[in-house]
Amino acid sequence: MKFYWLKQSAVILLLFLFAFIANFNLVNPYSTIESTLLKQLVILVSISLILFAYNQLLYNYAKNKKQFMQHPIWDKMFIVVLVWLMISFVLFIVLFFTTALQDLLSQRAWLMFLVVYYFLFFTNLFILSIVHKVMDPTVKVEKKLVVTWISSSLLIVITLFVV
Repeated sequence: MKFYWLKQSAVILLLFLFAFIANFNLVNPYSTIESTLLKQLVILVSISLILFAYNQLLYNYAKNKKQFMQHPIWDKMFIVVLVWLMISFVLFIVLFFTTALQDLLSQRAWLMFLVVYYFLFFTNLFILSIVHKVMDPTVKVEKKLVVTWISSSLLIVITLFVV
């Protein structure tokens, strides 16, 4: 049990370290990347690493709790998470335009990373719930997490390509 908490803490610490480095480079840029394609590639690799860390957290949890994703609610989890994401997004937009959140985020850029982490985590969880629903129930959680990571990364690629 102690090793489980050590692994989870290390992954969370790496996520905070990654956000700190990204914030530092945002506030004090050492290198300016002029190429849009290169900027998108850096964003894609960064988000893929964050998604990998999220899946590592879920993997560690699944190894510790063998009954993970066995509850019948997981068959409907994609609906629950989608509704949660939509409510969160609407609430964020409302708070952004009606409160001082816009000024707070512009003054403290690191808070925006928390918002991005939040939405990335729940998007990843949404994709995991879809993968769980589509795949055979006998497939191991590890394989579902790999498919989730690949699918999430592809979603980011498509999003960056469209933007």
